Amino acid sequence: MTDGVQLRIQAEDLMRAEDDENLLTLVARLRADEHWARMWAPGCAIAAARLGRTAEARDFLLEALDGGFFQPELFEGELERAFEAEPDWPQLQAKLAANLPPAPLELVVWPSLTPKLPLELFRTTPDREEQLRPLLPELSGSSWHRAVTLLHWVTKRWEHANDHVGDEEDAVDVLRHVDDDGMRFACVEYSTVLSHALNAAGIPARRLSLRQRDHHAGWGKGHVVSEAWIDDFGQWVVLDGQNGAYWMFGSAPLSTLELQTALAEGRQPTLLAADGPMKPATTAWWFTYFHQISTTGATWAKPPFIPHFQHQLRPSQLLAGSPQDAYPDLAEIGISIDVRDGAPATRFTSRHPFTNGYAVQHDGKSHVVDAADPVWPLPTSGGSHAATVAVRTPSGELTPQPLVFRISG
Repeated sequence: MTDGVQLRIQAEDLMRAEDDENLLTLVARLRADEHWARMWAPGCAIAAARLGRTAEARDFLLEALDGGFFQPELFEGELERAFEAEPDWPQLQAKLAANLPPAPLELVVWPSLTPKLPLELFRTTPDREEQLRPLLPELSGSSWHRAVTLLHWVTKRWEHANDHVGDEEDAVDVLRHVDDDGMRFACVEYSTVLSHALNAAGIPARRLSLRQRDHHAGWGKGHVVSEAWIDDFGQWVVLDGQNGAYWMFGSAPLSTLELQTALAEGRQPTLLAADGPMKPATTAWWFTYFHQISTTGATWAKPPFIPHFQHQLRPSQLLAGSPQDAYPDLAEIGISIDVRDGAPATRFTSRHPFTNGYAVQHDGKSHVVDAADPVWPLPTSGGSHAATVAVRTPSGELTPQPLVFRISG
C-alpha cells in the first residue's frame, strides 16, 4: 500500500469518526493530494467549523471553491449546517453550482429503432440464392423497377394451375419443375419464387397468406402473395405474383396495412397488372382476401381470431397484438456510444437485411461508414452540431435520420 493510499484511508477514517483535531493535523499532507479541492478541503472546512475556528473554516471552504469543488452532497448536509448561517451563503451556493463543469458530450436528438417483432424474411439458403440468381431476368434501375421486373417475370413463367410442390422445395425447385417437367402451380408457388427472387436481388421480401371473411368454412377462401420493402418509397408494398399486379391509390403502390385499412373503410383501390388496371369486379374479388393476414413470422386479426381455414385447424404464425408490430421501418437507425482512440464515437445499427453501410452528412461534408465497422468518430470542435445519418443499401441511401449533439470546449 502506497503512502498516498494510507493517507487517504487515515483521513477518511478521521472524517467518519468526526475526529476534527487529528484531521486538521494532516492538512499540509492532504493539500498535496490530487483530491484536496474535491474532498479534503471541504472536509477540513467542516472540521474547523465544528471546532469554532471560523476564519480557518472559511479559508478551507474558499480554497475548495477556488479549486472547483461543486459536490456538497458528498458530505450529507454537514457543509450546509456549518456555513448556512454565513451572510453570504447564497453567493457561496451560487459559486458551488457554477463550478459544475459542462458535460463533454450531450446528445440532444438521435435516431432510434421503434420496438417491433424481429424481422423474418421469406428466403432460401445462401447457396440456393447463388443458384437462383443466374435464373433471374436482367435487373437494373431502382429497387421498385427491379421489383416490378421480377413480378412480371414470375407471372409469365407458367400458366396458373392448382398444383403444389412440397413444403421443403424452394424457388429453384419450382423453376426446375416448370422447365424440366412442364408442371404448373398456384399462388403459393408464385409467391415462393417471387419472394425468394426479390431477396436474392437484395430487396427484402416476405410471403403473405391472405384470408377472406368466414374463412373457416367453404373453399377458395385464401390467397398467397408477397410483400417487399421498397427502398425508393421507404415502405412495404404488396406484390401479387399470380396476377402480376400491385395495388394503388392514384400513383402510389400500397402496403399491406393500407390495404387492410381500405378494406375496413370500404375504399377500393386499383389492382394494376402488366397490361393495365384489372376490371372493377375482378379487383373487388381479390380485395376481399385482405380480411385476415399472416406475413412471414406473424399473424394478426381483429378479435375474435379463428385458427381454422376451410374446415381444418391450421397452425398460425406468432399472433401479433397490432399489425404495426410486424412492420418495421427499415430506414430507422439505432445508435450507441463507442470509444475510438479515447474519444467518443457513435455506432450505428439497422434492421435492413441488406445494409452495406451508413451515410453521414455533417458540416457540409459527406462521410461513408462501412457496415463491417459502423462507427463514426464524433468531431472534436466545441459547440452544437447537427448531422444526419442514412442507411445505405445497394439501391442507394434511405431516409436520413437526425443526429444533434453538443460538445463542450
